[in-house]
Amino acid sequence: MTDNSILEAPELPEQKDPSSSDFPDGWHYVANSKDLEKSKAIEVINFATQIVVWRGSDEKLYALDMYCKHMGASLGCGEVDQNGIRCPFHAWRWNGSGDCDDIPYAKRVPDKAKTRSWTPYEKDGKIYVWFDRNGNEPDFDNI
Repeated sequence: MTDNSILEAPELPEQKDPSSSDFPDGWHYVANSKDLEKSKAIEVINFATQIVVWRGSDEKLYALDMYCKHMGASLGCGEVDQNGIRCPFHAWRWNGSGDCDDIPYAKRVPDKAKTRSWTPYEKDGKIYVWFDRNGNEPDFDNI
């Protein structure tokens, strides 16, 4: 039996362009500290774009664009590995700076394997992430 229909992949989720967001520049609350234990990740959609925030094994917070640049999987469904996060599709590990630093089945990581990182900050039991459409550095005095 021959089936001439074409198998089409489902549409991948689209990372929103933060420069077109109506979010004001500044710090934005994304979660309560108690909801983000060590080695746990959360997806954040109520932000200028979709992001994943996690607490590494060093207990520091990290934040990246949510969708893996390789095949579009949500990194929020991935596994925290040391201070990085592994994509649930092919286990690419992304560090907190947005660089892919490990591909288990590859001899080297492509130079272009990078994603956008965000600056998280924790204060008074709350987690905030900095957004500035012009790329200005975070203002730690006004949080």
